[in-house]
Amino acid sequence: MLERLFQKIFVAIVSEKGGYDVQSLVVKNKKILFKESRHFEGDVPSPVIIRYIEDITDPSPFFYISTLNLHTNQGAYVGCSKPADSLQNEDAVGIQTLCRDTQWTQYASQDALYQLRAHYSAVGIDFIFSPFSMIEHYFADKIKTSFALYAFGMPELFSVAIFDGGKLEYAHHYARGSSKSIDEEVSTMEFTSPLLEDEGSEGAILLDDIEDLEDLDLLDDLDALGDIADLDTLDEVNEFSEDTPTAEEKRLERDRNSEAVKSELDASSEEYQRFEFIQKTLARFYASTHCHNRFIETVCIADSSKGGDELKRYLEEELFLNVLIRKVDVCEGINALAQLEVEGL
Repeated sequence: MLERLFQKIFVAIVSEKGGYDVQSLVVKNKKILFKESRHFEGDVPSPVIIRYIEDITDPSPFFYISTLNLHTNQGAYVGCSKPADSLQNEDAVGIQTLCRDTQWTQYASQDALYQLRAHYSAVGIDFIFSPFSMIEHYFADKIKTSFALYAFGMPELFSVAIFDGGKLEYAHHYARGSSKSIDEEVSTMEFTSPLLEDEGSEGAILLDDIEDLEDLDLLDDLDALGDIADLDTLDEVNEFSEDTPTAEEKRLERDRNSEAVKSELDASSEEYQRFEFIQKTLARFYASTHCHNRFIETVCIADSSKGGDELKRYLEEELFLNVLIRKVDVCEGINALAQLEVEGL
């Protein structure tokens, strides 16, 4: 009851490009009374930022300061089991978890969370959000009903999750400060869905042997041969397929297209990096036992950067995807998540 007499003040602060983006939001009875966004230079929260936040939050005892976890060691996995049961690497050691909707779990390094709180000790941090919470927030209208690849991107940060009707199928986080290349990041990805009990390893495709989507042409050819009753049918097929490109011709054409993409996106290396990351992520998903003959037709990206047009065009033209890019304000998204958390208290 007492809270209704006071304003609620939300402050989001995010470190980006040698400075800090800050958004303050004043709410009373779910009505926005004031909103302001500011940028401050510096590698650490300066006295100017501290004073600004103190002035903003002073009118009310109910204020909440939030930030985004930008560190490398974090991710998500299916279910709400213990981390050791779901993670097969060093990520399972020294992490903190949060179960979402009793269906999937976000995890983050305890050391990274401690470092974040220490970094912002002068202002105090109430909530630290995951990039996967941002994905869940920005695409809440689609995740529950659609099968698609969803992503959240900031400069030097890119998080990917595949959801099918609200069920997490796959998640991976690539962040600033990582010493790994895209190829190394992709090679260490683990799919979050457990294997079905009746699935064996015989005839399985080794994921490390799949370089990119072009390799999947060979799988298509094998599937086609499985439908041929006898060798006589091959003659009929050849009569009608003289002008049809061979798998090798398709591969060479796609290699040329990929090189064209790379050369055109060199001016914006982050866009090409994202294109390559999505391409190889899809290749691994299609080659895995988790695919079950499903095909991802849609990619949804929540992007805080100014670019994206070239990325959208090449995802559509080279990977034949339906692409939705939503330009987002990260601080605004963080404050929205903070409001949801406070309402749930």
